[in-house]
Amino acid sequence: MSNWAATPTVPPAWSEVCDQSDSLFHSESWLALLERSFGCRSLYLLDEEQRRGAAISQFRAGPFRIGYLGFPIGGTVGEVDPGVDIQEILRQVPVKLMPVAIRIPASGFGMPVDLGLQFEATNETAIVDLQAWSLDRASKNRKRDVKRSLHSDLEMVDANDPADADRIYELYRKTLERHDGSLRYNAAYFSGLIRLATEHPKLRVLLAKTDGSICAFTVVAQHSSVGYYLHGAIDWSQRALRPSAMLMNNAIEWAKAGGCASFNFLSSPPGQESLVRYKEAWGGETRTHRTYTLPVRSSFLLFKAAERLYRLVR
Repeated sequence: MSNWAATPTVPPAWSEVCDQSDSLFHSESWLALLERSFGCRSLYLLDEEQRRGAAISQFRAGPFRIGYLGFPIGGTVGEVDPGVDIQEILRQVPVKLMPVAIRIPASGFGMPVDLGLQFEATNETAIVDLQAWSLDRASKNRKRDVKRSLHSDLEMVDANDPADADRIYELYRKTLERHDGSLRYNAAYFSGLIRLATEHPKLRVLLAKTDGSICAFTVVAQHSSVGYYLHGAIDWSQRALRPSAMLMNNAIEWAKAGGCASFNFLSSPPGQESLVRYKEAWGGETRTHRTYTLPVRSSFLLFKAAERLYRLVR
């Protein structure tokens, strides 16, 4: 830990270290987006000598703060062995800087990790050999949907007006309502995504429009050597046009053209097997994703009880 420093402010070398690793989700601009959208706090851990680091976003959870390492995908900047180094690093950070606990995501498509902590498991789907991928590897239904969308009157554009965030959020909210999901994001976050996408070449907010109205959106990013599908939703009344197929196909092709080795659809919520099958239909395979919880403060037991109660009554 002697080479590591922890600070709630951006270290002078942070941007350079992130740029060297092509790390969008640890960048100052991404963390600032989260801070503005959710009122969270950022904690920076940096080993300047070895050119490596880790960012923790601390979100409010009632009277508590819960930290996420490398939100939303996990990981670090540069090479840090998650099975050995990361817990040792985190345990030596001054407690006054830390949240009640830290969530540590471990992708099923990364280095095998067993942190010896409690974890929640979900299904994570990815196209593992993106450079060899083509639409021919997708299912018959996905190929049909893409063809139908391309022959429709749909228009695909990159979002560049933050005011579009209200419509995007509406589509997101209604999609969750149909699937009995929980709202995790807000309109300010989607507005921030649009602003950041106009400045950062590794982030896109794709829109499908019909008659000038937004009927679907997809958010896609490139981080290190991986393309990530972050968000998407459609106007259910326009589903016959298959706008999501057009957007997803473009997102995958963009990540491939950007030199990404894989394309990750991220984890699916428990119980949504149809969503897992949809992702696999694009040529993806599914593995187990683990989100570990590292207790930090003595109040963790109170947080855990409150979290359990919230899940029962929501």
